Amino acid sequence: MTDNKTSRPDSDRPRTATVVRPEIQALRAGAALLVVLYHLWPVRVPGGFTGVDVFFVISGFLITSHLAREATSTGSVRLGRFWARRARRLLPAAYLVLASSAVAVFIWIPQIHWVQNFREILASALYFQNWRLALDAVDYLAADNSPSVALHYWTLSVEEQFYVAWPLLMLLGLAIAARLKTRRLTVMTAVVMVATVSSFAYSLWLTYHTGPFAFFSTFARAWEFGAGALLALATAHAAAGRRRVRTLNPRVGAAISWAGLAALLYCGLRFSGSTAFPGTAALLPVLATVAVIAVGVPQTRLSPQRLLKLRFVQWTGDISYPLYLWHWPPIVILPFALGHPLGFEPRIAILVGTFAAAAFTKRFIEDPVRTGRRLGIQRTSVTFGLSLVLAMALAATCLGGIRHADAASERAQKVSERVKSDTPRCFGAASRVPGEPCDNPELDGLLVPDTTAVIKDDANYPGCKATNVITTTCVFGDRTNRTVPRVVVIGDSHARSLLPAFVRLAKQHKVLVTGHVKAGCPWSSNTYTGPNHAIAEECYQWRDSVNDWLKANADKIDIVVTTALSSTRALGSEQRRIAGYAETWRPVTERGTPIVVIKDNPSHAKNTNDCLTLKTTITPDSCATPRGKAFASFDALTLATKVVPGTRIYDFTHYYCNETSCPAVIGGVNVYRDRTHVSNTYMTTLSPYIYARLDQDSLLERRTG
Repeated sequence: MTDNKTSRPDSDRPRTATVVRPEIQALRAGAALLVVLYHLWPVRVPGGFTGVDVFFVISGFLITSHLAREATSTGSVRLGRFWARRARRLLPAAYLVLASSAVAVFIWIPQIHWVQNFREILASALYFQNWRLALDAVDYLAADNSPSVALHYWTLSVEEQFYVAWPLLMLLGLAIAARLKTRRLTVMTAVVMVATVSSFAYSLWLTYHTGPFAFFSTFARAWEFGAGALLALATAHAAAGRRRVRTLNPRVGAAISWAGLAALLYCGLRFSGSTAFPGTAALLPVLATVAVIAVGVPQTRLSPQRLLKLRFVQWTGDISYPLYLWHWPPIVILPFALGHPLGFEPRIAILVGTFAAAAFTKRFIEDPVRTGRRLGIQRTSVTFGLSLVLAMALAATCLGGIRHADAASERAQKVSERVKSDTPRCFGAASRVPGEPCDNPELDGLLVPDTTAVIKDDANYPGCKATNVITTTCVFGDRTNRTVPRVVVIGDSHARSLLPAFVRLAKQHKVLVTGHVKAGCPWSSNTYTGPNHAIAEECYQWRDSVNDWLKANADKIDIVVTTALSSTRALGSEQRRIAGYAETWRPVTERGTPIVVIKDNPSHAKNTNDCLTLKTTITPDSCATPRGKAFASFDALTLATKVVPGTRIYDFTHYYCNETSCPAVIGGVNVYRDRTHVSNTYMTTLSPYIYARLDQDSLLERRTG
């Protein structure tokens, strides 16, 4: 996403004239279209995200070409001048789109999403958005976050970090060359080679162990810039050596160019979200881009030059940067503004509108700032000063939005606490007791907690944060009371969602509860699949430590309670998945400890709170999901209880669903924090009914000393 101009020097001295390279212009156009079409029609163009890799290679090539010419001819790099040029080129359009997006958030985005959106706008304005997303990518609790209006700025953050680091790398090469008294270009190439190979090796390792983090990591992406940089340095070596480079046969060059373009199209159509990326998969779009740049536009009838030089292609390449900036915010905002998901017509409107906005931005924002003389903008100090002012203005806007949202959330939480402290009749699960119809008109239209506060209404108890081993601090109740039964809750985040029900019982001195819970880790011997191998390994270690603890404390446990997200990923056949639970549970039941398996709660296709925020009136059927779509078609957890003696299944579905649907609001309570996790408030109202079932089955009698 840099200037698409470079000279073709035949000596180590830079030329003043520059030419537009049509193959680079076309690559930028194709890269931008891949990303835009991927976001608009992800099923049709599932690998369009590889357009980003094309941009990275181009940036590495062009920037290194400029830096190498300056470094070899002057022996230095003027950092201030370089960074100021980048600021004038990139910041005006970037900040315009961020400011527009912030205004749109205030107008159309529900307050439940304000904190996330403004934090990401702030991160984008300061160019560390990729690291915020990288951390969220490995945070299970952030997995259900709705995409923000600034999600796509992660690529710009990576590029800006490259622009900061790369000239410093060039200076390092120059310093080493001066010390060794050898050729500057040779040393710079060696330094870039080491950095590129190191980054690629790290990318392979990180993609395998922590795929989502690797996707956003600057260090795992640096080799893509390095690939373009090495091509630029190879070109510079040939020019600096004042020797004629052997001309590539035009037909061979044409074949390479076509092959590169075909490879990029293949990546866009055949790669998908399940492709481990970047890793080795990124080699294809990176090398394809390098190949197309390397051969240029072969002058032969078989060359793709007609395609590359099409007026629309060249124009799209010219506006590719603002095109990339503008395309994403309306995809996020329009569903809220329209009150329904995007259909075909709105997507076409976004596509057309994005081109119009990009053309306007290029003509009236980018070019005037980049080349204009008003306000002394070409002076480095003025550029930095104005950039700082714009960044501070955006930061102030974002911080104000965050504070406003936090204040609204705190007010909503206080309302919730008042309602819960004086619990109304038929509140929450009490409205759905089988055989006991309960209706309280005072609950009509009530939503506790409301959509601004529900995100914090979770079971994320500080003492229950397990890593790769179990925690011993997730205990609730009086440990000295030997008369109450010892209950152990084990499992993933859905098991953790059960904790509020048992914590309430512990506060009532009815049980002593210990939680061994870890997000994304069901209590099973199954092998789980996913892009994050490091977290999978943590799950296996945690599971082993739980099993060891259960064996060592068997005489202190009266009941084990477990559940899991029924649609969780697992390798193997359905029978293998059933066996995975059975193998884990059987040693516990054989030691005489009963296991209560609670059937998983309903899941929804989308966060029910997004739907509730659009409702002017809350009714019992607001944002309900058809019952047939709310449960996984195959539930290994439930089926495993049929093959393990000493286990039993508790099905509380009737507290979540009626005969036809599963509502988002029950008895005035907001049931879900997100798509699948039950709110703390609703789970607490379910507490007496879980206790009654345990008591009915005589499981609350002390069995241990």
